[in-house]
Amino acid sequence: MADKVQHIDSLASLKSLTDSTKYVVLDFTAVWCPPCKAIAPIYAKLAAEHAVEGKLAFGKVDVDEAPEVAKQFGVTAMPTFLFLVDGELAGVEVGDKVSGGGAQMVEDGSTKIASIRGADPKNLAAVVQELGRLAREEA
Repeated sequence: MADKVQHIDSLASLKSLTDSTKYVVLDFTAVWCPPCKAIAPIYAKLAAEHAVEGKLAFGKVDVDEAPEVAKQFGVTAMPTFLFLVDGELAGVEVGDKVSGGGAQMVEDGSTKIASIRGADPKNLAAVVQELGRLAREEA
């Protein structure tokens, strides 16, 4: 299985990724974080299964190596997963597939997930599957 997770080590590398890809999933992590290590293989598997060149990409940001990227998005806990559309933070509509956990909802009364805090494989998979569906529709 080829590695589909791109290492983001600066704002410039993030911009390069978001400029070339419509949907981006970002994993904010740290080498010293046990929950980050636990979810890493799940994230890698989701990336391998759902990445669509130019449409859906997966990035990993080590907050100690790229603190400016974490600061730009206000990330203070790891792991945190953010979802970008056209380079901007965006909620992803997942309907009734969401169930508690670390899902942070968009504050507009919808069923859009804005981010996921913590190692929450069920909700992460729901968002990635929806983004994968959108990316394949546009491909």
